[in-house]
Amino acid sequence: MKNKRYIIIAVIVIIVIAAVIMIAQPLKWSEKSFEAVVQETVIQSDGEVRLIVERTTEIYGSPINSLGISEETKLVDANGEEIEIGDFQQGDTVSVTLKDSFTEETPFYYPVVYEIKLTNP
Repeated sequence: MKNKRYIIIAVIVIIVIAAVIMIAQPLKWSEKSFEAVVQETVIQSDGEVRLIVERTTEIYGSPINSLGISEETKLVDANGEEIEIGDFQQGDTVSVTLKDSFTEETPFYYPVVYEIKLTNP
């Protein structure tokens, strides 16, 4: 009887430790980053801004990405200073961080873009 009690307590302690470790870690397992070269900036008729980039690192099948720029997307230069979408020029090298998942309700995969960082000086 005492052995079962110790085993149950040990299992509970292990579960609590695992939960604390998972909570303490930043939630970055759903993030994916890649390097890319800016092709063009597109402002659609409805006001949506998209940055067309060509990846230089392979993470998906096609190397071209159309990245939606939302209010939550951080646009920064190499020093970490915030910049505007107009500061990106064709041929600029960027580092893109986006959400690495999609829901089945979304018929096409338009990733949530967290940050676009200009890497060339």
